[in-house]
Amino acid sequence: MLARTHQPFSDDTKYNEKPLNNPSISPGPDTLVHMDATPWILAAVAGAGAIGVARLATAVTRRRRRRQALEIPASVDDPTRGRPRPWVILNPSKHADPQAFKERINRKAKELGIEHVHWRETTPEDPGTGQAVRALEEGASVVIAAGGDGTVRAVAAGMAGSGVRMGIIPVGTGNVLAGNLSIPDDPEHALAVALDRNHRAVDLAWVRVDDVTQDSTQPAEGGLRLGARTALDPEVTGQNEEAPASSIEPRADEYACLVVAGMGYDGETMADTDPELKKRIGWIAYVWAGLGAMGVPRMKARLTLRSPAAPAPDPLGVGDQIAGSTLDEATPAGSPRFPADEITRIEARSIMFANAGELKILVLAPDAELSDGLVDVIAVDAQAGMLGWADVTWKMLGQLIGLRPLNLPVSTGKVAFRQAKGASVTADEPQVCQVDGDAIGVAHTMHIRMQAGALDIAVPAERTWMELLPR
Repeated sequence: MLARTHQPFSDDTKYNEKPLNNPSISPGPDTLVHMDATPWILAAVAGAGAIGVARLATAVTRRRRRRQALEIPASVDDPTRGRPRPWVILNPSKHADPQAFKERINRKAKELGIEHVHWRETTPEDPGTGQAVRALEEGASVVIAAGGDGTVRAVAAGMAGSGVRMGIIPVGTGNVLAGNLSIPDDPEHALAVALDRNHRAVDLAWVRVDDVTQDSTQPAEGGLRLGARTALDPEVTGQNEEAPASSIEPRADEYACLVVAGMGYDGETMADTDPELKKRIGWIAYVWAGLGAMGVPRMKARLTLRSPAAPAPDPLGVGDQIAGSTLDEATPAGSPRFPADEITRIEARSIMFANAGELKILVLAPDAELSDGLVDVIAVDAQAGMLGWADVTWKMLGQLIGLRPLNLPVSTGKVAFRQAKGASVTADEPQVCQVDGDAIGVAHTMHIRMQAGALDIAVPAERTWMELLPR
């Protein structure tokens, strides 16, 4: 009797039986290897949820700040007429058909009960400051800037310290200040906000450059303001010496700043931005110019902080605070004692001075408040080429969800901050300087001082989250 030989892979082998440790058998080309993706999906969902919660928390914080900044509602009615007398200062270069824009705004004004809107147009020689001064002289109860951040800045320079309400119709490329104030992009809605009762105080920075190696073609708003006021009253005189921090009237060579000023990388970016490209693709033109400016050399500079806020504790030395040596200057008897100035040597790609904290897609200065009387000084440095800039970018993006930068000893990109009532920076080599997106020449030194509460700007009511819920 013959013994039956077992064939391990005969036709009667069950479907789910697999040979073990048999190298002669390998999976066919159509064999699928199944992996359990559940942990990865859960991790992705958890990460997205954490980012969403953090983003919501930062949005709630900013909304609360804006609500706290609101003043008591007050109308912009002319007391003698019982209705507003609006002047709109228009930048015609922002419109393919300026007349059509005027007609659109005039129709909306009539819907709001205003029969006549006074119009003034900007010019290359005067981008809005002189027009604002004359509007105040002619009895405007509200002056509205219709343009980009440059137009808004110029009009604000003429309005500073007047106490008259200012409105904004954002029709520029970046519209950064309008975004920080939650002013709607739609011109008709923005007009309704400008004529409504809600408003808040906003600080204005005055910027001056020294040791200039290349002059600017951009007129200084301080000089435009002085010229317009002198034309109305020949006895008006400007500041002949350095303006003190409390000065209302600017020097003739000071530029107004509502968003951010700086030198170095950001100055190169603004100088290299193509105006025609801005018209075609909007704020992305700044990103394109910024990519090209990444090769700007690191600057060595002397930074002075005027009456700085106390730095946050940093026992590990990895925080995001700029720190320097205290300057002990003699204080006259009977004079108020302010925090001593600080001075430090710094190496950076860019040094910026922010009044507004939020840009189009980034949080530039997380502590910035538009009405705190302080300028937020920001030092940005990148080493190791693109690796350093990637590190800086991640730190900036992290601020969108409330993460503070950690500047470790091994970090290739660093971002540091400090708040002060004013500041000065002097670079060893001349740097391109900018104010609110406009290049203002090449210079070694930039001075910044703050005029607290200089402006009264119309803003929308910041409703609470409960009020935003559907009813």
